[in-house]
This record gives sequence, C-alpha cells and structure tokens, in this order.
Amino acid sequence: MKIKDVRLTPLFSKFKTPYVWAMGKNFGATTILVEIETDVGVVGFGETAPTMTSPDAIYTLLKTAKSVLLEQPITQIADLMKQLFTRNFGHHYASQSHPRIGNIAFAGVELALWDALGKSVGLPVHALLGGKIHDTVSFMGFVQGETTEEVTGHARQLVQDGFEVIYLKAGHTNDKDLANVEAVRKAIGNKRLRIDPNEAWDLMEAQVMLQKLAKYDLEMVEQPVSAIAGVPALKALKQSCSIPIAADQSVFTSEEAHAMCVSGAPSLLTVGLHETGGILGFRRVAAIAKVFDINVCIHGVWETGITTCASIQAASGVPNMDDGNQIMWQLLEEDIVESPDLTPISGKISVMSTLGLGFILNEDAVGRAAEAYNKKKASDEI
Repeated sequence: MKIKDVRLTPLFSKFKTPYVWAMGKNFGATTILVEIETDVGVVGFGETAPTMTSPDAIYTLLKTAKSVLLEQPITQIADLMKQLFTRNFGHHYASQSHPRIGNIAFAGVELALWDALGKSVGLPVHALLGGKIHDTVSFMGFVQGETTEEVTGHARQLVQDGFEVIYLKAGHTNDKDLANVEAVRKAIGNKRLRIDPNEAWDLMEAQVMLQKLAKYDLEMVEQPVSAIAGVPALKALKQSCSIPIAADQSVFTSEEAHAMCVSGAPSLLTVGLHETGGILGFRRVAAIAKVFDINVCIHGVWETGITTCASIQAASGVPNMDDGNQIMWQLLEEDIVESPDLTPISGKISVMSTLGLGFILNEDAVGRAAEAYNKKKASDEI
C-alpha cells in the first residue's frame, strides 16, 4: 500500500448568506481538496481550509507534499507528516515559528492519508484510532444574520430544530453585542447560550462587557481577547469575571494546550483539526486537556463536510468531548459531500461506520466549486 499520486484542487463555495463576524463580512469559503491515491487505486480525500490565510501561500506549501509522499507506505502517517514539516521548515518540532501555519497547510494531507488508509484496510478511521466510545457527536446551533432581528429569528429557528446549545457571534459594536445577546436570550428561553467575540476586545473592554452580559446567563465566552496576549490575558480575565472562558485561537499546538491548561484560565478548549494539524494533533491536545479535567470543543472554520466527517471520526474516541461542538458545512450554498446526510438531528450526528473518514464526494459539486474558484481568482487578479 504505497502512495502513487497526490492531487490538489482549490475550491470556492459561496455561503448561503453573508458570514458576519468581528472581522467583517465574508461571502464564501476557499478550501483545497487533497486527493491521495495508492498503488492499488484507493483514493483518500482530505481538505485544507486556509480561512483567513492566503490560499496561494497555503497551496505553495501543499505542492511539496507530492515529492515527500510518492512511493511511501500509506501506513506511516506520523512519519510522513514529520517529513512534510521537515521538508518545508527544516525542523518538525514546535520550537520554531512554523507550527501554526504548517498545521493549517498540512491538515488536509493528514486527513487524506487517514481516509486512504481506512479504505485500504476496510475500516472506519475511528477503528484505527482505538475505536469509538461515543455513538453520536453533539453540535451547537450556529446563529447567522446581520441585524438583531435576523439573529433573533435564526436563534429561534435553531431551538425549534432541536439544538440545546446556541452559539452567537459577538465583537461588533458593544451596543450591538448587548442588543443581540439580550434579544437572543429572550428568543431561546433557557437554552444554553455561548458567545464568541473572536478576539475583538481588549482586556478592560472584555471585563466591562462580560460584567454587563453576565445577567443573560452565558454558558461561556470564547476567546474574547487577542490570542497574541496569550495566557496572562485570559488568566486576568478569568479572575475578574464569573462567565467561563474557552480558549480558541490561543491553542494550536500541544505545548500551547499544556501552558493554557496549567494556567487555570480556560474552562474549555475550542480546537479543531486544522489548527492542530489533523487527527493526531487534535487527539494529543484532547489528551492534555483531559489531565486537567477540561473538555474540548471541536472548532469550526470555513470548511466542507469533509472536515465535519473527519472531526466526528476523531472525536468519537475522545472521553472529554464537549456537547456543543462547532459545525460549518451548513453555511455553504452547496456542500461537496454527497453522503452521509450531515444534518444534525436534535443537535446530534451519528458516528459513521463506513470506510475511511466515512463520506462520499459529490464529484459534480467539486467541479462547480473548482470552476467558482477559478472565476474568483481571475476576478481578483483584474
């Protein structure tokens, strides 16, 4: 079972509605489909999700995967990823400045390797990782909208759809954040409410805002201050507010996870496959958090159902999984995953038992997304 070919296809998928958050307004997601084919014709699929990183820069790094992986055994995933980091950065370890950008770039390669390996041996990926301890993974209802009326209406619909955890973006103006939280709290009743300012507040602003928002019974606030401020800022905030804090952009690597957990600042780690470099990195971070009795919440980026399926495979064997995980494929006008149906039922998705990562691609949708990317790139270059 050796690797015969590596193929990369940039894709662009429009959002159903503009994605409104603290960083502005976005209209679609660029991803890079990674295909790894073995010498017996098995093809594994993964995706890299650049999100706010330059797709061109990420694509340039990804192109090196072919020279590293060709003729290598598909079973040696950890070593192949080490070689890929070494080829691009001179060192695979996290002592240099590359781990964050490297994780984002190469996560899709790792996912494709797992998918190909699972298909090759006739097993779902979770079985290769030691088996599942969860039959389902639970997700939050992700509120969308630009006006207070829009977010309120969508939050009400998410409750009707059976979601127990409602997740609301913040970090707009302070007045708008206060109005949105108040309106959404009234709309959802006693359902659990989480907010995410996406690093938009400085420390004092976060302290003031969280004091004002405390009366709305927030379950947690995610990364309210800049990740660059690191552990000290979140620890200072923890000491001055009663709302539990989740660390998100502060944690990409195992070393960052350990430092954050030791500090006592977070009550939850929000981490995803793309930040941690794939399934192995995600499981390492989760294991560190477990030592400190901290749960991990799957972090969503601008992704397709490929990442949803891979995240479910990774999470199914993690004992300290959160029950309000993030999900993003549903924001797209058209997903590239044909099956399974990834619509949560009462907020839950069953762990897939089919081979590899557990999905079948919609090749026509992939073609349309590739064409959309080429058109967008040509337009951007004018």
